[in-house]
Amino acid sequence: MKTRILAFPIVALLAAACGSKGGNTEADSASASSSDSIQIETTATLPDSIAGDTIAAYISDDLKKFGLHGKVKSVKTKEYSSFVSCLSGPLTFNEEGVLTSNFSDYTDNEISYNHDGFIDETECRESDGTTFELEFTNFDTEGNPVSGKYKSEGPEEIWEVTFTITYLEFDKENNWTKRTFKGDSTSRTMNDAGDYGRPQTEPFTATESRTITYYSNY
Repeated sequence: MKTRILAFPIVALLAAACGSKGGNTEADSASASSSDSIQIETTATLPDSIAGDTIAAYISDDLKKFGLHGKVKSVKTKEYSSFVSCLSGPLTFNEEGVLTSNFSDYTDNEISYNHDGFIDETECRESDGTTFELEFTNFDTEGNPVSGKYKSEGPEEIWEVTFTITYLEFDKENNWTKRTFKGDSTSRTMNDAGDYGRPQTEPFTATESRTITYYSNY
């Protein structure tokens, strides 16, 4: 069962910048483990049950939504991301693992979860009407996405990417610290007549690394 959260006042895999091809993003977020601890207005229906027999235990529901093991304090992504998400970071959590980040860059936000309780899709809209959709289509047993697709559609261009993700480095808690995206991107630019031109396809590659800090008493 897929579960959706609609977030109304917030505006943007992952800090996000305006533009159809990118944003400075850190990572993604969701609602709190037992109450509305995230600082955005949402309506949510959580899964009736979360299948997790093959997945390592998580300290809180919020940490699990991001596939984060251990008593995580913050997560900060280093690179300028190619993908805009409604979840702009960095991510911060209290000692109970409740998400405390505030996201307020984009509007008409939607966050979805897969049947295991991991975030698998985000959608948002920029002030000029540009929409951003990021979807993870497959996950490994640790909750890390391994494939997905992205689409930004605005008044000047449509940009779409299909990709796979390879994880290169992990820390002591088995949280990833470096990964690569590889796939194909297709762009269509609007002409003077107001129509999108023929699609142009090219290979897509991006590398993402992040720093994770933990509470010292863990």
